[in-house]
Amino acid sequence: MTDTKIRELIDALAHGTRFENIEASEGLSPEELGAFSEKYAEDICKRRAEIKETHHTDAKPFRAYGIDVSAWQGVIEWKRVKRAQNGAFAILRAAYSLEEDVRFEQNYLDAHSAGIPVGAYLYSTALTPEEAEREAERLLQLVKGKALDYPLALDIEESAQAQLGREMVSEIIEAFCSRIEAEGYYVCVYSYEDFIVSCLTEEIFEKYDIWVSDICGEPTVAYGLHQYSFTGDVLGIRGNVDLDVAVKDYPKILQEMKKRRKLSD
Repeated sequence: MTDTKIRELIDALAHGTRFENIEASEGLSPEELGAFSEKYAEDICKRRAEIKETHHTDAKPFRAYGIDVSAWQGVIEWKRVKRAQNGAFAILRAAYSLEEDVRFEQNYLDAHSAGIPVGAYLYSTALTPEEAEREAERLLQLVKGKALDYPLALDIEESAQAQLGREMVSEIIEAFCSRIEAEGYYVCVYSYEDFIVSCLTEEIFEKYDIWVSDICGEPTVAYGLHQYSFTGDVLGIRGNVDLDVAVKDYPKILQEMKKRRKLSD
């Protein structure tokens, strides 16, 4: 086992990833994983302490509360959303794989008109880097010419994708995100915490922001966005809606990116 693989397993166990998830993604038997946990128990405990210290809520003074939506929310009264507690931003689903979300264009126009900063995401079904590149091209096509103050996100969470293993999943993410970045956009990766811990390499964590879904409390992974509820009640939206908190000032970050590009042109 390489040093990199040892560090990845220590990190996964420190984050509390379930044994069966690690076994499935790494091809290890329960006996092998048990022996590993026993051998590196001290390292796992040390890493767990580092995680708690790094991600203590007091270390994140910036907070902006928003929502993420798709066609499932139907017609949204965005001017009312603007007055809601979670009206600071909205991440809009642009597409399900290559199929445009039927409410994306109208959601963008109405949210933008209401003065709500927006970002966009694509729900991925890609099983190869080549399919991920096609999805990235589709997202770029859909957001062309739009004013965005929040990132473009890859939503990757399918069980068929998780079964591909850490290396292939990370190649898929890299193919998508690098294509988005090449066009000057800020990109992040969305998924639930177990998927993130089990299926992403350290290189992906280092290169891209994480938008993590965890409705049970404070995530143990480093993140820029946290989806903390699936059942939000927000003014202007009928039925449940996902609630999110940003711990990075993305409008400021994206504005600084635009300034740097202008200076370099």
